[in-house]
Amino acid sequence: MLIGEVHEFGGAEAVGKLMTLSGSRRTFEYLTDISNWISYDEAVALWRAGSQVTHNPHFPRMVGERAAERLASSPVAGMLRSLGSPEQLYRQIATSASKFSTVVRMEAVEVEEKNAVLTCEAVPGFTRAAEHCAWTVGLLAAAPILYGLEHATVEHDECAALGAPKCVYRISWSARAHAPGEAGEELEGLRQQLTGLRERFNSLFAAASDLIAADEISDILARLTDRAAFEVRAPRYLLAVRFEPGGRAHRHQRGFEQHELAAHVERLLDERETDFPQSWLVVPVRSDRRSYGRLVAAFDEGTSFFPEERELLEIFASYAASALDGAVAVNEAKRRYDESSALLKLARALASAGTSTEIAQRLSEAVPLVVDCDRVGVYLWDPAVKELVRRSFTSKDSDDPMLREQWRQAPSPGGPVDQLLAAPDRRPIFVDGENGHPLFREQLERNGDVAAMLVPISAPDAFLGLLAVSVRQGPERLAPSPDLLNRLSGVAAQATTALQNGRLVDQITHQAMHDQLTGLANRLQFTVELRRAIARARRSSQLVTIIYMDLDWFKPVNDKFGHDVGDRVLIEVARRLDGCTRASDTVARLGGDEFAILVTDEHSVEEIDRLSQRLTGAFARPFDIEGRELSVSASIGRAVFPADADEADALLREADTAMFAAKREVDGGGMTRGHRR
Repeated sequence: MLIGEVHEFGGAEAVGKLMTLSGSRRTFEYLTDISNWISYDEAVALWRAGSQVTHNPHFPRMVGERAAERLASSPVAGMLRSLGSPEQLYRQIATSASKFSTVVRMEAVEVEEKNAVLTCEAVPGFTRAAEHCAWTVGLLAAAPILYGLEHATVEHDECAALGAPKCVYRISWSARAHAPGEAGEELEGLRQQLTGLRERFNSLFAAASDLIAADEISDILARLTDRAAFEVRAPRYLLAVRFEPGGRAHRHQRGFEQHELAAHVERLLDERETDFPQSWLVVPVRSDRRSYGRLVAAFDEGTSFFPEERELLEIFASYAASALDGAVAVNEAKRRYDESSALLKLARALASAGTSTEIAQRLSEAVPLVVDCDRVGVYLWDPAVKELVRRSFTSKDSDDPMLREQWRQAPSPGGPVDQLLAAPDRRPIFVDGENGHPLFREQLERNGDVAAMLVPISAPDAFLGLLAVSVRQGPERLAPSPDLLNRLSGVAAQATTALQNGRLVDQITHQAMHDQLTGLANRLQFTVELRRAIARARRSSQLVTIIYMDLDWFKPVNDKFGHDVGDRVLIEVARRLDGCTRASDTVARLGGDEFAILVTDEHSVEEIDRLSQRLTGAFARPFDIEGRELSVSASIGRAVFPADADEADALLREADTAMFAAKREVDGGGMTRGHRR
């Protein structure tokens, strides 16, 4: 209103001068938006600057007197018109005045037909300024204009700005003089009320249009909150909703301090909470489907709202609920589609896998498509060693070697793992700083995660493994909602079927790649590993060594005591050879009484010499078979890539040749006297 008067007086130049003189840091757009508020000191500075620019000492009062004309189509004017008459407006002056200022308290001392006495005083912490008093006089004089009447006459008998305890205003008004044929006062009043209703309808229609205009639900809620702030006059607004029960809180606000928002949002979302300040207008955001939260318009203490404002705010809350219904329906449909698509992709990925390890890898890669998470680990139960073994790990920061090593540690047997073994059909387990078994919480903290969901992978009669899904921030992302549990159950069901098939593949693959008698790798597996090792060694310039062994004096044992005893000797030889080597080495039975050892990773010739000595020493003690002490030795030869050969088959032939050279040097005692380097 003030800027409009200045602009009318001297155009844009005068407005620029006003802004300079007042020292206002607000933008022109902010000041001309009637839904915004400014501080009391800013308002006083603007009134004083306006008086200087227009050279009018009565400028503040003039701004107030022109208010009804300039605000004729505003929500504030519509709300005041709905009171029906100047008497009602003055009678409810305590509430009416709050639409313009929060730093004063006004009171109706006496209100009669066409007469009223009002008082005004500053709230604690503020003092009355003469400009504010003059503006108030102008507003009070303009009130009858809203109802089609002439300006009122206002006598300002006592002024708090001049030392009086309170400002006292005596107001009188009368019906506007009408020319012959014009409508009477009552009809004019009805016309103004109809104008106000039409403006209200247009505003609500515009709010309904906002539901269609914006694509994102957050944009829709923000627009509705801003429009509510435009229609229902208050300095602070807060919309707090949840799209689904237990879900993340969404908020849109104006005027609240950031440090107090979290507490207010929590109160508004608690349906049991009903004890709100009397200066708050709180309405539910609720539809026929469900309750989403609340919308609040707030003043400081000592201010109230019109009943019509509650009705209006409830309309905006219902609009918000309708928008949320639509968004929830769309999200639900999208969620189901995404879930079905993700599970279908998972099914295809698992179907294309073969071994358990391959299935674990595909599973860890596909789970993030189904569940919002940061890390996925797949641990399979190994009955042979009776522990969970990590088979796959996927992470958004998987390049961190320390992290991968931490995740290598599976939950230890005992406690929760024993529970899973005893009840293999258990549901997913949620773990955070407060929930879950202490062993799981310790590992969660060690891995730097804030929450995890542990999903047992199990058949009705067997525990197959554990799927670990975790987040580094936002623990609510894995809160055990029905939706998340359904997704994880679907993943676990597919993983169970795939792993059962994978175990069969593992068995078939193991049988195809391992010696049935000793359990060592067979010739096929040894050749595959040898070729892989040479391919890696070419890239890294490392050594690959083959140690080839043939048992001495084994045939006489076989002929004299039978094949069963001979098989027992071969099994014991395999056990001793395995005990001489590292976990990274491959020990194989190539056939009959021939064995080979593949040494990869970084090693030196000296280390191979020491290994050869350990292997020779493994035959120093006789083999105790069914009470018989049987002495068997071995001839050993070796070949090194790339010194002795450049290809896998050639390297194996070189090692075989070296072994036979050593065998020719075996003396009658059966001990090996030389090795080929």
